Amino acid sequence: MRKKHPRPTYEFAITSLAWQRDIEANYQRGGFEPIPDEVIVRRFWQFLCFIQLHGLTTRTVASSPTELSDDTILHNSDLTEEGFYFIQRFHGRWLNRTRKDRGETKEESFLIKWYDQFLVQHDVA
Repeated sequence: MRKKHPRPTYEFAITSLAWQRDIEANYQRGGFEPIPDEVIVRRFWQFLCFIQLHGLTTRTVASSPTELSDDTILHNSDLTEEGFYFIQRFHGRWLNRTRKDRGETKEESFLIKWYDQFLVQHDVA
């Protein structure tokens, strides 16, 4: 498995819904067009659901979007080894697509494409 950086052994937060909302609020204060909160929540859920369904988490962080709150946090310990390296490689790309969001179906195709690349490059199956 090709590793960009070794996985830290200590606990830390990787992302949270509150952080995603804070990032969006900062963009709005900077004069950017607002992204509806429904899109921010959907994207957070879409990514979380994807990694959960693909066995990249050690536990179910949330079972549905209705369970999400600002207290929903994805931690280092919530990820498998493969999950950590998938996040390391693709979470930034996912976040960078927030202002380019083209809807759930199109965004899912990015996750699938990235996951397929990950499987090939990391010899995970």
